[in-house]
Amino acid sequence: MECPKCKGELEAKHHADKITVDRCRNCYGILVEEHMLAEMLAEWMSDTILDTGPASLGKKYDKIDDIDCPVCHIKMDKVVDPVQTHIWMESCPSCFRIFLDAGEFSDLKYETFSDKFKNLLKGKRT
Repeated sequence: MECPKCKGELEAKHHADKITVDRCRNCYGILVEEHMLAEMLAEWMSDTILDTGPASLGKKYDKIDDIDCPVCHIKMDKVVDPVQTHIWMESCPSCFRIFLDAGEFSDLKYETFSDKFKNLLKGKRT
């Protein structure tokens, strides 16, 4: 499967015998089923094992947001985490998979004091 951001290859990655994601070999973005995201948030060390790309690389690809779902080949919706509004994701309206840029899952998993400033600095998503 092809990465919707950089056109690299998405490969299956597994954690704790119950979590599977597709991670890009090039930009380290993660394509995950919506229900699996909740499992990942609850699972210890899932960020360290699955979100291995540098956040600086993810920041570069965060600017690319008009993408098609690599499964359904339809335009993904632009979504924002309701708590950490600086985290911008893409979601497929058909299969409900979510695309996270490198570093976004780790950021999503742990809300820190600096996230309050990030929310203010990043602004609203258009």
